[in-house]
Amino acid sequence: MLEALCGNKNVQRILIFLFVNGKCYGTQLHRSFKTPLTPIQKALNRLEKGGIIISYYEGKTRLYQFNPAYPLLEELEQLLKKAYTLLPPHTKKTYYVSKLDLSFVANRQENPRKILLTFWEKLCQVTQLTFHSTSKSKEELGWTGRGKGEVIVNKENDLVLIYNEKGIWLNKQGDQMNFTNVFRWTLDRHAGVISLEHLRRGLDHPVFLFHLAPTHAHSLSSVDSHLCEEDTYFGQIHLNSNSLRLNWRVIGPKKNEEIDYYYS
Repeated sequence: MLEALCGNKNVQRILIFLFVNGKCYGTQLHRSFKTPLTPIQKALNRLEKGGIIISYYEGKTRLYQFNPAYPLLEELEQLLKKAYTLLPPHTKKTYYVSKLDLSFVANRQENPRKILLTFWEKLCQVTQLTFHSTSKSKEELGWTGRGKGEVIVNKENDLVLIYNEKGIWLNKQGDQMNFTNVFRWTLDRHAGVISLEHLRRGLDHPVFLFHLAPTHAHSLSSVDSHLCEEDTYFGQIHLNSNSLRLNWRVIGPKKNEEIDYYYS
């Protein structure tokens, strides 16, 4: 889509990948796009020499991100957001990567059903939440803040949980307000997924968000990107000893946000 402007398909892929994920490294791009590493490295070098991206090291890994001093960064991100929203749903998924700590990667012998049921048991025990939201948009409709509250879990049956959430949200400007949310979690043992719906329109008119399936011993990830009106939703949930971390990514014509929920 942007290849004519970028002059190179790998440059286009790198820019969109950075827009979605914020940072990347060469072998990660190589695996995600099933593309030889050398052309990827050449494209990264080209973008860095042009001042569009910068690199730094975490341990021995060289990471890349957008150069915050690039004078056309805001305009570039708007163009990339538009390009991303026009991609086919199955292509969008390839640009979203798990934030899972690699120390949690599952053994190949792990039983997906066992992983799913472990998550379900943990979801049944939730009583509290904290979260923070980050707007990656420069538009006025973007929002950034943090919140905390309580979760009342209603177990409709062995396969359905209703989360009634309420608490206090504090935005970046320091304004405080109350919030309420209602979500429905559904376990489908046959399909091997847990689905999540937002019930802001009531129980009979759910807004489907995504199906989550086991990807690692301690992680479920959205099966595919989901389009709600013009917004694309991705999700992943990670399990540790103390909490569940639900990470959302929402990209649309007026949205470019990331939300982290911590359920305990």
